[in-house]
Amino acid sequence: MNAFTYMFVGYLVLLIAIGFYFSKKMKGMGDFLVAGRKLNLPLTTATLMATWTGAAAITGYAGWCYYCGYSMLWIAFATTPSLIIIGILFAKKLRKLALYTVPDLLKLRYDKKTGGVSAVLIAAYCIGVVAGEIMGGAAVMSTIFGWEFAHAMLLVAVIVIAYTTLGGLWAVAWTDLIQFLILSIGLVIAIPLTLKEVGGWSGLHISLAEMDPAHLGIFEYAPYKMILAWFIIIFASNFIAPDIYQRMYAAKDERTARLAMGITGMWDTILTMIALVLGMAAFVIFAGEIEGDMALPMLIDKLFPGIFGAFVMVAIMAVIMSTADSLLVVASGTFVEDFYKGFINPKVTEEYALKLIRVMTIVSGLIALALAFYFESIMDSILFASSIYAAGLFIPVMSAFYWKRGTKEAAFISALLGGAVTIIWRIIYGAEASIDPILPGIAISIVSFVVISLLTKTPEEEKLKPFESI
Repeated sequence: MNAFTYMFVGYLVLLIAIGFYFSKKMKGMGDFLVAGRKLNLPLTTATLMATWTGAAAITGYAGWCYYCGYSMLWIAFATTPSLIIIGILFAKKLRKLALYTVPDLLKLRYDKKTGGVSAVLIAAYCIGVVAGEIMGGAAVMSTIFGWEFAHAMLLVAVIVIAYTTLGGLWAVAWTDLIQFLILSIGLVIAIPLTLKEVGGWSGLHISLAEMDPAHLGIFEYAPYKMILAWFIIIFASNFIAPDIYQRMYAAKDERTARLAMGITGMWDTILTMIALVLGMAAFVIFAGEIEGDMALPMLIDKLFPGIFGAFVMVAIMAVIMSTADSLLVVASGTFVEDFYKGFINPKVTEEYALKLIRVMTIVSGLIALALAFYFESIMDSILFASSIYAAGLFIPVMSAFYWKRGTKEAAFISALLGGAVTIIWRIIYGAEASIDPILPGIAISIVSFVVISLLTKTPEEEKLKPFESI
């Protein structure tokens, strides 16, 4: 057994122990979904940052930087401001609402039917992102052990499902704190050593200019239509991200929610530069001859053998699993809280609901594993999942806060059409479509919401007040 095996097995034992510990403290849905609304600033911030630093931000994003260099900065130009704006505009409002899920918000503002369709879209989003995280973890495991990629995906899925099912958000929050600390230590050491290997910052750029000057341009690999699609996907999906809303609900007070969100936004800027350096350094070292999603694991394996390399690999696995576990909690909780209790058995007991949510955590993880075999890359999985969710729910959720004229009929139909058009567009035109699925999806959502709202009047219209006063 090598150093990675010992360290990773020890880390897994710790995760399972945390899961068992918090499983004994679980008293109901509130504990499982929002940690009893008692997360302090360190835990709220760490679980946000660790969730944000998953396969997309580390392995997948570094893989895109490996292929495209500075053109990938457009994703950061959209992501960081969106997170900071969320902290300013929504963190206080969300904590005051003290709900469990995004569909809870839509049920409160519109009706149960709108909450139901949003639950389906959220589950699709969460499961799609978890599929990407499974692929990211498999990239690490297959690099270390030389396993078949499919076998590695299976192992990663089993690990994440196991400890998430045990302890809910309390376990996720504490494991996120540990995972984030491990990652921070690993990256602080890895970045300077990587730059030293490629001749420093200037040496890296000289090598890129010789190998592929297009890596140094911010428009070379990102046409305007792609940039527009990224901005819409990122802003729209982040503003209604179920994992962000869940953390805001779980924070112990409004100040904690706002500060944690702002710190996460600043962390994203640092994370972007880390992924950019590692991705472009991998392009130079491997001469562009390896698969993008494998670039970061292979870079660490090549440059940092032994104990330190094993430590960094464990750090990468840690943050990948921190995102996957968080979204499994959201997916399963949304299904039970907003679909099962809303449409099948509203009088379900807390004890039975907790058992059901654990079953759905397992089911969601297995579906994510199946989808991991479909998508072409980590970022393909995560961006498409975000597109479905953003196209369907961005307009109804924003209207809940800012437009009292929106009606429940408009919310339901626009959510349904936005999500459906996005999925159908992808099926028809595939991953290489000239127009990103988010564009027709969100366009039909906007048009249908506005038109139907203006055409419909209900006796309850005066009761449908936005949350602008909160």
